[in-house]
Amino acid sequence: MKKRTIIPMALAATMLFGFGCASSSDTMDDTTAMDSDMTMSETQTMAGNTEDADAVVVEESVVAVAPVATLSTTSLSLENTVEIDNMFENIDDTEQYDVLELAKMEPNLSTFVTLMEQANLKSDLDRLEEYTLFAPTNEAFAKIPKEKLESLLLSENKAQLMRVLQAHVLPSEVSSMQFQNNSRIQMSEDSYIPVEVGVNNTNIRVGGAQVIRPNIEGSNGVIHVIDSVILPEDVQEGDNVGY
Repeated sequence: MKKRTIIPMALAATMLFGFGCASSSDTMDDTTAMDSDMTMSETQTMAGNTEDADAVVVEESVVAVAPVATLSTTSLSLENTVEIDNMFENIDDTEQYDVLELAKMEPNLSTFVTLMEQANLKSDLDRLEEYTLFAPTNEAFAKIPKEKLESLLLSENKAQLMRVLQAHVLPSEVSSMQFQNNSRIQMSEDSYIPVEVGVNNTNIRVGGAQVIRPNIEGSNGVIHVIDSVILPEDVQEGDNVGY
């Protein structure tokens, strides 16, 4: 099995960051958006039929987490100002903008973007050739209990905030049509975020968050808008992740 080691983000701990299907040992073929050397553990798949799987192992380098100012919940927008169906409609040719820049242009994603910047993840995203962003709306953050959200915003909890935000990024471009029911996003050797897909790729849920505005194409990836924040409690554990 070939392995490719990348460091898409300054992780707080060693992680395996791949996307795969829960029930097969095949991987995506070259016609999909994810490169054949840009995926998953040995037993994981997306939607293809090649025999060999490549693992993306994300290793941690020793990085000091610089102190940052504590944000206040009152400084964040917890309301959507644009109808979900109208998100990104005022942007001509979204593919001329990179993914994070595109997210910054949408008012409903202002809190998510603010937290990405607070966690200093922009430079890490810039290292990726392409990626998929699960972007929670402002109202998604309003669903988090106030005390929990306030805790995430504390400067001393920056590493925890980073881990939450990293659960919203895949280091490759994955369209909604590539998701399969009972797929999973692997977070470590024995933990994952479950993915559920309805008939005809409708009602896609990632760790309990529903995709409400899929496939917003940027120059270096895609945004799927979700209605909830993926939190650590959405991560499931089990042996033989990927089977």
